[in-house]
Amino acid sequence: MIDNIAMIDNMEGRFIMGKKILVITGSPRAEGNSNTLVSAFASGAIAAGHEVEIFDAGHAKMDGCHADKSCEKRGRCGMKDDGQKMGDLMMWADALVLASPLYWKGFTSQIKIAIDHFYPFSFPKGKETIHIKETGLIATAMMPDESAFDCMVGEYEHINAVLGWESSFKLLCPGLDGAEDVSRHPEYISLAVKYGMEM
Repeated sequence: MIDNIAMIDNMEGRFIMGKKILVITGSPRAEGNSNTLVSAFASGAIAAGHEVEIFDAGHAKMDGCHADKSCEKRGRCGMKDDGQKMGDLMMWADALVLASPLYWKGFTSQIKIAIDHFYPFSFPKGKETIHIKETGLIATAMMPDESAFDCMVGEYEHINAVLGWESSFKLLCPGLDGAEDVSRHPEYISLAVKYGMEM
């Protein structure tokens, strides 16, 4: 099923169908474990009749927050980088999935920059431009225990609380030793497909 998903331009592409799901990926490895799980999730979502967009924050050109706070009244970040495309996709989406390997107990620096671009959506002008209701988390780690994800899950839940979103699923995949180790864990891939179909 995964082989039927054509990943376009380093995991960034459009698959046209039903419910609008935006997946933001944060891995610097285009063919790493978390992106493999995103392919599986997308295959399930498409099989269920949904439309999936993938924004590859792992390779996007995005600057960190400049803290000028002008976005609070504008409703979105004003920096002229790939965050503009991500902002358009945020306004398009019904649902959002964050996908990242675990770095130092949290999200990668690449996806953290993308998450910082959510800030304008916590203010009235920004909130009225988006209609995301549900979210999901796909996370991978070398560490063998699921408790390794506690900090990342805490940040994910905080994002949901601040922006008024509801978590649909958390796919936490510990014990992945190498960049492509998830291929030896069909249970993780099956769960990714399942969550895609059920979202």
